[in-house]
Amino acid sequence: MYEVRAPGRVNLIGEHTDYTGGDVMPVATDLHTSLVADPADAVEIRSDALDATGRFDPTEFDSDGTWLDYVKGVYHALRAAGHNPGGFRGELGGDLPLGSGLSSSASLELAVLAFLEEAYDLGVDRTELARLGRRVENDYVGVSCGIMDQFAVALCRANTALHIDTETLDYDPVSIPADARVLVFHTGVERELVESAYNERRSTVEAALSRLGRDSSKAVTEADLAALSGVERRRLGYLRRENRRVVEAKDALAAGDLDRFGDVLVTAHRDIAGNYEASCPELDFVVRAAVDAGAHGARLTGAGWGGAAVVIVDADRAESVARGLETRYADRYPEHDSETYLIAPAGGVTVRTRE
Repeated sequence: MYEVRAPGRVNLIGEHTDYTGGDVMPVATDLHTSLVADPADAVEIRSDALDATGRFDPTEFDSDGTWLDYVKGVYHALRAAGHNPGGFRGELGGDLPLGSGLSSSASLELAVLAFLEEAYDLGVDRTELARLGRRVENDYVGVSCGIMDQFAVALCRANTALHIDTETLDYDPVSIPADARVLVFHTGVERELVESAYNERRSTVEAALSRLGRDSSKAVTEADLAALSGVERRRLGYLRRENRRVVEAKDALAAGDLDRFGDVLVTAHRDIAGNYEASCPELDFVVRAAVDAGAHGARLTGAGWGGAAVVIVDADRAESVARGLETRYADRYPEHDSETYLIAPAGGVTVRTRE
């Protein structure tokens, strides 16, 4: 029997850059997806969180538009890459909340991929597991995501952030100071427009890059921006600045300068709100309130248009900042059910056997 533990992820900085070959810096979370499974002929998987069981033949299946598509998509991606693993009987659990902005989908994909790699000796390394996870979403589920989520779940290390160049997939772990804590504050705002808004932003910047003859947002120059107009200039300008901020944030974190790191986060939030237009009033409020409560900095994390903010705070103030933020938010937005998570940066997906 195999026991898999796949973390979620929180992106500290580098938002909307991963689909244009830019830089990102996520951490993996101690909140995780667990999978306990044995090889079998067919696939039978039980989800505790959804109180549902899915079954299918791994050699012949169709999409059904449910959560099971993420598991079917794993087989689709592996088959396209020349692998033909058998099925399994397993149970999903863990404490990673669904729909929390902590990338439960990538966590599920990597849990199944890591199990199949180990159980069927597929010879797939961690970077390729991340690529396969992205193919699950892009080619089967139909989500045009970048590779950051899957890469973080596959390759992050405990007590570190991971600086990733999403164009080359080079990566560099960055130690997080022992006196720092990561809070995630979910606003309770459903991201109803996220798919259409995300696709519009992505198509706009990809078209602009194509016209400029640039392969990635990191290659964009000031002269390139001057050749654009209106929305394209603002969108691509944000990405150019965000890539630079990731490097600045990495240097600040490596130096243990949490004040500087927090300032970079706040600047990043203002830029994505004003020029990429991916925020909402609730997220803007959380960022201001977090800093007022004593955090070093905060910004939206994830696609935006609702969802969550990431907050960097001293360890000895984490609980008081969280409580203060919860109180102020509830007073201002009583119609929303918020959630606060205190995150311990964790390692990537693990697989172990047990009797």
